[in-house]
Amino acid sequence: MKRALAVGLMVLFVSACQLEEQGAQGISHANTVTCSAEREMLGKAVEIYFTLQGENPANEAALVPGYLHTESALMDLDANAAVVPAPGSGCP
Repeated sequence: MKRALAVGLMVLFVSACQLEEQGAQGISHANTVTCSAEREMLGKAVEIYFTLQGENPANEAALVPGYLHTESALMDLDANAAVVPAPGSGCP
C-alpha cells in the first residue's frame, strides 16, 4: 500500500513538473510572438511615416498619435529609425 502511494505521488510530481515546464515554454512563446508583433507594428509605422513625410521619424514619439496609439514598451527606434528591442524588454 505504501509503495503504491509513493509511486502515485511520484507520478503526480513528475506530471506537475512537466506541466510547469510546458507552461514556461508557452509563456516564452507568447513573449516571442508579442515581441514580433510589436516589431512589425513599429516597422510599419516607420514605413508609413517615411512614405507620407519623406523622412524617417526623429524618434518613436514622433509616431504618436498619428501613426501609433502609444509608444512601444518592447521596441525602440535607433538613430537610423531601425526597430530595435527596448532595453530590458527581453525581446530578441
